[in-house]
Amino acid sequence: MATGAILSGAGLVESLDRRLLDAQFRFLRANFPQAAPAEIVIVGIDEATVVTMQEPLALWHRHFGAFLDAAAAAGAKAVGLDVILPDRSYNDVIAGSDQRLLAGLLAMRRAGVLVLAVTVDDSGRPRRVHPAFLAAAGPDGSGFALWKVDPDGAVRVFDERLGDRGETAPTFAGQLARRLGMAPRAGMINYAIGERFDYTALERVLAWQREGAHAELARAFRGKIVLLGTVLPFQDQHPSPVLLGARNEDRRMTPGVILQAQTLRTLLADRVISTVHPALVALLAAVCTLTWIGGARPTVAAVTAFAALAAILALGTFLLARDVYLPSASLAVAALIGVSARLGLESGVAIHDRRRLRAAFAGYVSPHVMTEIEAGRLTGLQGDRYFVCTLFLDVRGFTTRSESTPPERMIRLLNRFFEEATAAIHERNGTIDKFTGDGIMAVFGAPARMDNPCELAFDAAREILERLERLNVSLAAEGELPIAIGIGLACGEAVVGHVGAAARHAYTAMGDTVNVAARLEGLTKELGYPLVMSSEVAARVRADDRLVPLGTQPIKGHTPVEVFGLQP
Repeated sequence: MATGAILSGAGLVESLDRRLLDAQFRFLRANFPQAAPAEIVIVGIDEATVVTMQEPLALWHRHFGAFLDAAAAAGAKAVGLDVILPDRSYNDVIAGSDQRLLAGLLAMRRAGVLVLAVTVDDSGRPRRVHPAFLAAAGPDGSGFALWKVDPDGAVRVFDERLGDRGETAPTFAGQLARRLGMAPRAGMINYAIGERFDYTALERVLAWQREGAHAELARAFRGKIVLLGTVLPFQDQHPSPVLLGARNEDRRMTPGVILQAQTLRTLLADRVISTVHPALVALLAAVCTLTWIGGARPTVAAVTAFAALAAILALGTFLLARDVYLPSASLAVAALIGVSARLGLESGVAIHDRRRLRAAFAGYVSPHVMTEIEAGRLTGLQGDRYFVCTLFLDVRGFTTRSESTPPERMIRLLNRFFEEATAAIHERNGTIDKFTGDGIMAVFGAPARMDNPCELAFDAAREILERLERLNVSLAAEGELPIAIGIGLACGEAVVGHVGAAARHAYTAMGDTVNVAARLEGLTKELGYPLVMSSEVAARVRADDRLVPLGTQPIKGHTPVEVFGLQP
């Protein structure tokens, strides 16, 4: 929880916060459009206008004057000139140009609200505008066309504290709002309000003025707020969170005059978006880490994370629609930290427990059984049916040998042989069911199912016999008598699982194949072959020249069985 709280104030996810905010604005515009409080008309200086005009923009005094006359005569409620007027008179270049612009400024000022855009130079000082033009606009008739820009270059905030030390400076949109009766307040620009902006080209407005198309002018401007600015592709373009211009090809870049219009919409609607206090965000981030509770298991953790993220995004979007911004990224990351930390802890504990379990019991069960135990699949007193090949192995003469050999020495001798036999069985994915004093029972085909368990059991049996030959050579060199063994193989269906009580049980196989394999191991003494198998096993193994058919043999407690033996 402390990590979540600290994260919210560290600014580590601000970039993600901005991306989520932009996505929320786009979602609201697409699905829950909100009407604008006042109609704002854009008059654009586009490429067609530039081609029509013969003078450079600095000498457009008469054109701007004509536009202002047209707007005033048509009954425009307010006009904002988002163009930077020159810093001196150009009467010496075009006689009477200043007077034409001044006349238009005064006409609009008498008819309604007029605000001129001003800016700063490279040093940050206010850029000079010809005093006569500012005087004509009036004492509150100008404002800075400046923004507080986010680190990614996008414009999301309206704030008139533009000075180096937080000094307030009147802005272009702020002055228009004041003159229209709405005191501006700082906050985020509301990009969910209104439709996308189209524009009317300045050259068309001037054509209406020249032609006396008063009805067209009145239809375009009467009772409306009119902003004049450039919509040229590479001038005064700014990144914005949403696509605002109806003719914009680039979602990210928006003409400055359109950004001013969206800002003015926000101010006039009194829909400036306020941000949740950082202390409350920190508290919410801390609460979001309580997803820890649902992170115990991967499936539950995934559901918890998804539900938390969905709830956070839904809450953030709901609040944004009500003009409150909740930084959602820090809450989402905090929720993910909570569930991931718990999942990581539980995984670590599980790994530790599995290691302890394996260290404690790996010597008591075969690797496949250990894997099933670790995976939690061997639970309860029940069994499953498998096709298996059962191997029974017994050491010959163990009882007689024990009479003359100390028990410690016998155990060491048996363990040396069992090490070799166990390795041969495990290398072929066999499962040792039990050690029976001087013997082994092993199963091939459970708990891991196999395509041909008989082949693997047969290979394991031959490998045991080969290892025994090498071991006997070592024993002879040590003065020990050799070890003799018998192996029986039988295959068939068996039920494999836990047998016993809930408090104490064993993993074993039960079925006719187990009994037959045990009886075949006993036949090895009578038939003189170290390995005897049923005909069913012989039919499923690779051809071996040493396999000899031994006919049908009677076995105790069972119908006679056709068997094969492996010559030494």
